[in-house]
Amino acid sequence: MAGLTTAESQATLDARFPTSGATDYVAYSTNGSSEFGGLARTAVGATNWAAATSADPSVKANTAGITSAAASSGGTVTHFAIFSASSGGTQRTDWTALSSSRTVATGDTLTWAAGALQVTLT
Repeated sequence: MAGLTTAESQATLDARFPTSGATDYVAYSTNGSSEFGGLARTAVGATNWAAATSADPSVKANTAGITSAAASSGGTVTHFAIFSASSGGTQRTDWTALSSSRTVATGDTLTWAAGALQVTLT
């Protein structure tokens, strides 16, 4: 099966994850299959997606740092996914493994450096 061209991949990512008016949220998981209740979803922000890269695969990433709210309970976060709302909503990406897991205690926050939160077409 033929894949999308780089230009079409860029256009698709930019349409689904716009650079303005976005309402996406990062959810966290301790097992890669369900959401961790100890850490609220983190808003990506209405203008925090960069334009998709001209690469194969094309990549969308955050343009600025993003920090979660304080954890209400502890756990080891191993995965993330993008959702369409702060609660409920539609899961927009598969659970994706973090490059390294992060143990959080009650009151800790998670921070995504600019460019660290990435979405690709697979």
